[in-house]
Amino acid sequence: MVVDLHVHLFPPRMFEAVWSKFEGWSWPVHREQAADIDRTLAEHGVDLATGLSYPHKPGVAAPLNRFMEEVGRDFPRFRPFASVHVDDEDLDAEVDRVIASPHLHGFKFQPLVQVFDINDPRLDRLYERCLEADLPLLMHVGTAPIANAFVGVRHFRKLISRFPGLRVCVAHMGGYEFDEFLRLLDDHPKLYLDTTMINVVTDLFDTTFRGSPERLAKHADRICFGSDWPNVP
Repeated sequence: MVVDLHVHLFPPRMFEAVWSKFEGWSWPVHREQAADIDRTLAEHGVDLATGLSYPHKPGVAAPLNRFMEEVGRDFPRFRPFASVHVDDEDLDAEVDRVIASPHLHGFKFQPLVQVFDINDPRLDRLYERCLEADLPLLMHVGTAPIANAFVGVRHFRKLISRFPGLRVCVAHMGGYEFDEFLRLLDDHPKLYLDTTMINVVTDLFDTTFRGSPERLAKHADRICFGSDWPNVP
């Protein structure tokens, strides 16, 4: 079975806004909506794929999560993840609703875009509920392709020391802090990395894997394939 752990899904108008932003950075994308993405994955032999989205501001998470549930109902290939924003007034209630949903399978965080700290205490209940349910999280918390104050391995070390049992996949192999994240795999058996945007041919930024081949081979069973479709350049 082929599983793609990093596929993006948004409602049509939101996808258009995301693509316009990317293309404004001279980052060409593949303009495919959910049904198109489903067909593309099938054509490439992908049996299952996560569906990832994230609210960039308060008040967006609940309708976005409902859209992801609809995708999960309509397209069996997808295992949609939910997301939240720390400034949502209904944060705890939305967490409970997501965990109870049969069509939502985890949480995605994108601190580079969402501009909040993954260690914000308002998220502690979410992490506790994920521990109880063994629900996975996928986080873009490395410094590639650019960084802000909310990404970097130091933030993730703090989180995993507070909630060591979390089942988490760090996107993009933790780039550019490859070896730092690979070392964390030694002590955290529920930690995974995905290959999204690694060694992709593009002039936009350096996507070369620069970590230790030995560490990579040691933890090959927890290195997951991710395509970043349709936003991969």
